[in-house]
Parts: sequence; C-alpha cells; structure tokens
Amino acid sequence: MCARPSALLVGVVAIGAAAVAHLPVASGSAGAGPGAGPGHLADRTVAEQPAAGTPQVLDGRVYAVTQVGDTIVLGGTFTRVRDAGAGPADVLRRRGLVAFSATTGRVDRTFDGRVVGEVRALEPAADGRSVYVGGTFTRIGGKPRGRLARVRLADGSVVGSFRPGRVAGKVRDLALHDGRLWVGGAFTHIGGRDQVALATLAPGSGRATSYMSLRVRGNHRRGVTQVLKLDLTPDGSRLVAVGNFARLQQRRSHQVLVLRLTRSGARPAAFRTRFFEAPCSRAYDSYLRDVDVAPDGSFFVVTTTGAYGGPHGPCDSASRFETRATGADVRPSWVDRTGGDTSYAVEVTRSAVYVGGHQRWWNNPRGRNRPGPGAVRREGIAALDPLNGLPLSWNPGRDRGVGVFDFLATERGLWVVSDTTWIGGLRRARVALMPAAAPAVPVSRTATLPAEAYVAAPGGRDELLRRRLTTTSATPASVVATGPSGTVDWRTVRGAFMVDGWVHLARRDGTFVRHTFDGSVLGPARAVATQDRLRPLTAWRADVRAATSMAYQDGRIYFTRAGTDRLFYRYFSPESGVVGAQRHVASGPVRGFRPSRVRGLALTRRHAFVVGADGALRRVGWRRVGGSSRPVPASARRVAGGGAWTGGAMFLFQGPGGAAGPPPAETPAETPAETPPEPSPPAGPVGPGSAP
Repeated sequence: MCARPSALLVGVVAIGAAAVAHLPVASGSAGAGPGAGPGHLADRTVAEQPAAGTPQVLDGRVYAVTQVGDTIVLGGTFTRVRDAGAGPADVLRRRGLVAFSATTGRVDRTFDGRVVGEVRALEPAADGRSVYVGGTFTRIGGKPRGRLARVRLADGSVVGSFRPGRVAGKVRDLALHDGRLWVGGAFTHIGGRDQVALATLAPGSGRATSYMSLRVRGNHRRGVTQVLKLDLTPDGSRLVAVGNFARLQQRRSHQVLVLRLTRSGARPAAFRTRFFEAPCSRAYDSYLRDVDVAPDGSFFVVTTTGAYGGPHGPCDSASRFETRATGADVRPSWVDRTGGDTSYAVEVTRSAVYVGGHQRWWNNPRGRNRPGPGAVRREGIAALDPLNGLPLSWNPGRDRGVGVFDFLATERGLWVVSDTTWIGGLRRARVALMPAAAPAVPVSRTATLPAEAYVAAPGGRDELLRRRLTTTSATPASVVATGPSGTVDWRTVRGAFMVDGWVHLARRDGTFVRHTFDGSVLGPARAVATQDRLRPLTAWRADVRAATSMAYQDGRIYFTRAGTDRLFYRYFSPESGVVGAQRHVASGPVRGFRPSRVRGLALTRRHAFVVGADGALRRVGWRRVGGSSRPVPASARRVAGGGAWTGGAMFLFQGPGGAAGPPPAETPAETPAETPPEPSPPAGPVGPGSAP
C-alpha cells in the first residue's frame, strides 16, 4: 500500500482514456521545483518525466514515503542525502529518515531522526506535526526505541507520550484510522499484549487495545507468521492484509485476509480465496508483496514475486479482487503476469493501477523470463488499466534494480521511491515526483439506448445500414455511405464495435483496425496491434479470422467464433491498443442464446442484442457474474421492426466519452502501417477458464 498523506492533501492520480504517451509532458528540466504543476490530480494525468528539484538519496534504499502538510518524509536504509544541484561537499548525513519541502524540494536541516536500523513504514499522526515510524530500528531521535516510535517533524525528536513498549519482532506497515493505529509485521507481542502479526494501538499512548484480538496463524511454506502490508477502505469498514500466514482464527485465509471493522471490534469478513495457495519458488516463505485499496473502496490489487509459475498461477503478477466479494474461494477479477519478474509496490487511483518492481514486461503469461506472445515492454514501472490489468500507454521507464518500494499520490503528482537512480530518462536518485500534467479524459463507457445501430449493407463494399434502436424496437433502415470507395470492404469484416468515437473492426485476414467515425464518415484505418510489437499474438489473429460477432464492454472484447458454442472474451484497453494475451470463456450455450448461431452482437449495460442466423434481432438479458458478464437464460425477446439484419459488422454508435459529437483527433498511437497476419497455430482444445 502507499504511505498515506495527511487527509487535507490526499489526491488521486488519473490516467485518462486518451493516449497518455502523446499528451503534453511536464519537463523535468524546466527549472521549477517539485511543486510545479498546478491543479488536483483527481482531474489530471501524470507526466512521463520526473519534476526537477527533488533531493538525492545517495545510498541504500527508500522503503516508505508519506506527506504531512508541506513536508515529505522518506524512510529506509540510507545514510546520505543532498539537495538537487548540490555538490559533493554539500552531502547531509541522514540515517533512515529525511524530511524535505514538497514545494521547494529542499532538505529540512532541523529534522534528523538518527535511526539505528531500518525504517519500513511511515504514517502521519492526527496532529499534523508528527509521524509514526515502524521498522527494525533500535534507536531513533537519540532515544532507545525498538521498532515503533512517533517523532516530531520539527526536529526528529521522539514524542515521549507514545510508548508502545517492547515490540517483539519487525514492524512492516502502519495505518491510522478512526482513532486506531493499525500495526502489521512479524511480531509476537506488542504493547504488552500477546498479539501476532496484526494489532491495534491507542494512537496517543501506544498502548495495545483489544479491538484487534483475532489470531493470525501459520505460514505459507515456512518462516515467521507476519503481515507484510495492509490497507483500509476509505470508509473504514474493511481492512485487507497480505503476508506470510495461513489462517485467521480457525478459518483458512492463505496469505490474504479481509476484516470487517465494526464498532465493537474487528471481525473476519466472508472473504476467502485459494488463489494464493498455489506454490511459487521455494526461495520465498511468502510471495505476496503489496496491497492497495481503490479510492472508492470497491476493490483492491495485490502484487507478488515468486518466479515464473506458468500462465494461470499467482506468481509474479498483479491481481484485482472485489472488496465485498464473499465465498470460500473468491477468484480475482483479473490477473496480469510479468513472465518471471517481481512487482513490489502498487498504488490504485481512480483510473490507473501503478505498479513498480524489476519487471520488464506485462501481458506476458507465457513468457518465462522473455517476452512471450503479446508481451508489452514496461521497464520497472507501469500503469495498468483498472478494468483488466492491461498496461496503459504511460511508460516512463526506470532502471529496475530491486524495485519501487512505495508510491504516494498527492495533488502535486505521483511520488516514487526505490533503490535506483534513473526514471523517465532523467537522474532522480531513489526519489522522484511524476508531476501533474494534462487534464484527464473520461473512461470508456457502455453504449446506452436509444442509439443508432449500424450494420453492413448486404453485398455492399462501402455502405452501412442505420437504424434507431430502442430496448424493444428498431426503425426502418437507411443507407449511409461511409467514405471514399475502398475505405472498408464490409464483406471482409468479421466483427465490429464502437467506443469513444472509434469503430474497431476485426477483418477476415486476421488484422484488427480502428477508424474514426462521426456517424457518416469513416477515417482511414489504423492498425491496433500494440501487443504484437515484441512477439506477435498469433492466437488473437486466429480469433479475429474465425470471429462471427464482436462487442466491447468494461475492458473486454466479447466475441463468438465459427464452429464453437461458447462466448469468449479477451481483455482490451482502447487507450493503449493492447489486447490481452489470454482468451477466456464467458458463457456456453444457454436457453435463448446459442453462440454458434450468432452473426452480430452489441451490448448495453442490461442487454445483449443478437443477430441470429435467421437475420432477426433479439434482445437477451445481460448481467455481471464474477469477473465478466454473460447472457441470462430464457430471456430472449425478438426486437420489433427494422427488417432483416445482416452479419458480424454490427455496432452501436458511441461518440467520444460515450456521447455523440465530433470524433477525436487522429493520433499515431497505433502501428501506422498494417502488417500481414502471422500464420495461426494449430487449433487445440479450449479449457473452461482461459487459453492462449
């Protein structure tokens, strides 16, 4: 999780649904301090180059970052720092803790924590003048304090009234909420209380409280029972923790636990997952590394290490879980895999999931320490799409080292702390601010009715039929000439959908392209093939060639294939043009919906509109189940009017941001020239979960 700033300065970093790599970027050489970049990140993107003016941490690692007022505090294992632009003679000795101004970037000369040992966690105190510090240290601020202390920002001295007593083990994470200080770590006793791995303390005195009295027990493979990271929902109703444990009370809760936080005490939530019971490398007693809850509290994301563990397991991955999901084996809503590299820190914002480690690729489930089919290069840091985990366009790059150990999103930008010195092509020693940049763009929406429905004219090369579609009926068709002769040969189109002003077409030759479309005129074709740049995703091209219909919703391309009675989906990010490397099954045949007979598909939030082999349009109920949506059995109803409908090139009009209007400007985000399709691999069986 991130180390939270004080409540008045919390911001949300937004990666919009436009190509961030091509938005205006704030330059790190502009001479402005780290406070440059006005505005609040709730409605701004972050730049790919770091701001100038941040201090340099010259050795060790920075494990934690937090903000209190205008003060940024770093914790770790470092001993030497200096201001940006300062020379070798201006090095300052700062062991384990350093504070500097968020506005000017200048190191605070009066703050000196003098830590003996390492700092792993930071949490602002409620008074706005002090900060809680956790780790493995034995002295801090010149005083003997073991593993947990509260220090003043004025000078780094210890707040004497906070006395948690002996902490029998490491402190790894901290959180302050609703008058309780949560402490996670590898301890067995804290504040005079027998409480393993996870405890609550009174934030003023440091005395242990009975609010958290549940027992965390066991381990994944071996080693000490411990909580490595924890986070709370903004409303304080849930706590999520990850680490080396196997049970909560007597209930199996392997490496992840979720608590309900009631007035009287912490209680186990009805959330359990077996996803992290799978073994990874024997080198790790626990392979989980971080967890962060979304700003609205609806989901959380977990990052892992573990070495390559195959295309379906939890090793070296990021995965999303719904916070209020219940059951004995809750499955992740999505999983993205690096192909054998660790991801450490994670920060969930309103429209991006930031991850940092020593990973080289994402969307790489079949690459064992190399780029597999569909892999997308993202060196050391990335922004993933919250809807599906696919990498977004934002790609500053950093020298990988061990990894990013913490993020912090504030109104100034995204703070990144690590063990390395280069990010975004510029030298920023172990701490960098990716500043606020351009305004965010609304996230892709699902089409709503009434809407204009388009379908290819029978036998026509350059014409579409347009009808006004409601939930129950359609108007007679009118002909739309879509552009100069040869723009689109609709006879070759196997599936189509429209999102944010772009029509996406799956073509018979296996290519996947998009066109701007204003309801009348199509722009030139642009290849959508980001996932093919390192190693072609030939299985997707085979899906495109075999498609009989296609639609988009919530970060997924749903499609039917000739000769199969299943509805499939692949993840897709319209922002970055990345198609997911794995194919998933959304549904088999249900009463009133036979995928093998579908010849056209369009989706709204509550309905699937399906063209059958008989040319009739039917409305089928459509609902969310687990990580995807699927048709509702026995819900098919014929849509009145509209005449006969034809094949797979059917879509609902949706302008930029989900509304009607002029199309977005052309961008060079996709491959400018179309490439010939790769030969498809031999056909094979499709499992119930996913396939290449």
